[in-house]
Amino acid sequence: MYDALQIGPFTIQYFLLIAVATFLLTYFILDSFLKDSEVKKLLKKHYWTIVFILFLSYKFGIVIFRPELLRSSSWIFMTGGEKGIYLGIFLAFSFLLWQVLRKNASIKAVIYMYGLVIVCFTILFQIIKIFVLSIL
Repeated sequence: MYDALQIGPFTIQYFLLIAVATFLLTYFILDSFLKDSEVKKLLKKHYWTIVFILFLSYKFGIVIFRPELLRSSSWIFMTGGEKGIYLGIFLAFSFLLWQVLRKNASIKAVIYMYGLVIVCFTILFQIIKIFVLSIL
């Protein structure tokens, strides 16, 4: 799963390509199957902000978890790994709760949306991963 695609001077891990494709598919699938409700409004309004929070925590979680690596010259190429993803999930959920409390929306809708996104993303990620790895 840690193989990479080489395009000129750029090296892109398959994990990142699969994750981007899965985020896009998750958004479009949930957008098309959810009825107009508070959950769909939350999804449309905050989905890409959550993805951005997850990306930042994945990429720069190394600064929090291993700050001694900042002295090296290659720290920008490192990732926060699994801990960074968990930190991103926590930060994204905190962001959604903050938005709900600020706008007096339903916490039940946030938890429902968050659960839908996680389940849909996980299933799609595994399907796409199996498909891509079977081709390569």
